[in-house]
Order: sequence, then structure tokens, then C-alpha cells
Amino acid sequence: MRKLLLSLLVFITVCKLSEAQQLHFTSLFQQHNSMYNPAAAGFTGHGVIGTTYRSMWSAFPGNPRTFMVYGDAFWEKKSSGFAGYVYRDITGPTSRTGVQGAYSFHVKTGEKSKLGLGIELRGLQYSIDKSKLTDALGSDLVLAGNNTSFKLDAGAGVYFSDGKFSAGAAVSQLIQSKLAFSDIPNATERAKLYRHFAFTSSYVIQTGGTTHLTPFTIIRYIPNAPTEFDFGCKVDVQDKIWWAMSWRIRHFWSLQAGFKLADKISFTYAYDYYNEPFSDFNTGNNAHEMGLRFDLKKKK
Repeated sequence: MRKLLLSLLVFITVCKLSEAQQLHFTSLFQQHNSMYNPAAAGFTGHGVIGTTYRSMWSAFPGNPRTFMVYGDAFWEKKSSGFAGYVYRDITGPTSRTGVQGAYSFHVKTGEKSKLGLGIELRGLQYSIDKSKLTDALGSDLVLAGNNTSFKLDAGAGVYFSDGKFSAGAAVSQLIQSKLAFSDIPNATERAKLYRHFAFTSSYVIQTGGTTHLTPFTIIRYIPNAPTEFDFGCKVDVQDKIWWAMSWRIRHFWSLQAGFKLADKISFTYAYDYYNEPFSDFNTGNNAHEMGLRFDLKKKK
């Protein structure tokens, strides 16, 4: 039964590659604003480097897995921010290797507020291991095409923050580069890098002492895919320990936590419980995400 389900999943992944999400996802998106919006690069005000690993739906052979390393920096003299991501995303016989660079110019709009205007450039290497598809697809035309396809694309965004309220809007894969693995009629038109629109917001609420709450949300719109609505709230204690809960409507719940050591090293973890698309499975329909981050902030 699992092999049959995997074959169906693979078939959908290959034949509908460009009609769903094409960029990797992280439950801990609050820590990766610049991944979704280049204008947020540098808004931490200091250097950051880190890595994350995400594994989904472990009950299925070839389940989705993503490994990522990243960095973020602020250049005060030039009022500019820079961010970079390198990731490897694997699902069954398909994989995506990506490099993403972002630049943001910061405009001071008030004593504590500023607006970021950002651009990004992405390089994406899509690959298909067709030896894993022969049994499932037989002589399907998909198997007659190329094994890999490399594409460049770009994006842009705006991001505002006054230290408490933050909001941003961005679009990725703005150029919509063509992506076709075969000579199937109309494949070139259908197989392309669709634009991904992301809208984020958060607000820090002081609750007394060194504890504060941060409600947050992200909305992502991708043509030919359901719009995603994520809502959540984070509790932060002394900037040392935090936990959060978020909900993607009709999709999954996420429980998250993290702690910091010596004001430099942060460990994070997220557990996602999916209601769909695998609500009929009692086990293996969840996701685990782990992260390690180093803050390069200089001591004053």
C-alpha cells in the first residue's frame, strides 16, 4: 500500500511540478523573514548564521526533507542588509538545490522605525532520478526528457518595522522562468516557476517584566495552489527561552520552542501535526524541524 501511495505522490509531483508550491517551507518562519522577503535582510541589526533540518511525513518512503544553511548581516554605514540561503530539498525521486541572495536598503522613517526595500536573486537546480520512476510511470513522456533543469529568477519586497509592529510584502520568482523536463505538448507553458506572494505581520506586546507576547501571521498566495493562512503567537522570556503555537487553516498545527545559551547560540525545534492531506493515517503524518543559530552581535 505504501509503495502505491508513493507512486501516486511521485506522479503528482512530477506532472504537476509547477502547479503547486515550488519553494521550500519552514515552520520557524519568524526567524527567516529574509527568506520570504528580501527587504527584511539586515533587520536583526547584527550578523547571524545558522542551519535547519526539516523532515515531513516519515510514514512514506521518500518523504520530503529539507536541509538549509543561511546568514544575515547589517551594514550600518550603508544602511543596508544582506542575506543568503543555500538549501537542498528532496521528495522521493525529485530534488531542488537552491542558492538565494538578498539585498535590502533601509530608509529611516522615524526615531525607531525604518522601511526596507529589497531585491533577491535565486538559482534553482531541479533534478529527477528517473530510475525511481520507471515502475510507476512506465513509458510516460516525462521519462524521455532531461534529468535536470537549472533556472535563475528574481524577487522583490518591502518591509517595515518600528521595533514592535512589523509588516512586509514580497514576491518571489517574479520572472517566472520556464521549467520543462519533457516535450509534452504545452509543457513549457505549464511548467514554469510560478510567482509566490508572501505577506507577513507581527506585533510585540509587553506583559510586564522581561516577558512579551508576539502574535504573528503569514499569508502565501501561489497561482494554481490553495492560499495559505498561518496564524500564531510566541511567548518570549528574558530573550532566553521561548515557545509558540501556530495554525495553518485546514492543514496543520505547529508547536515550537527554543532557548539561547551565552547570548550567542540558539537551539530551536518545531513539531507539526498535519490534519491534511494525510488525516486518515495515525502515525507518520507529522513534521519535525530543528535549527541551530549563532548570533554574531558584538558586546557593547
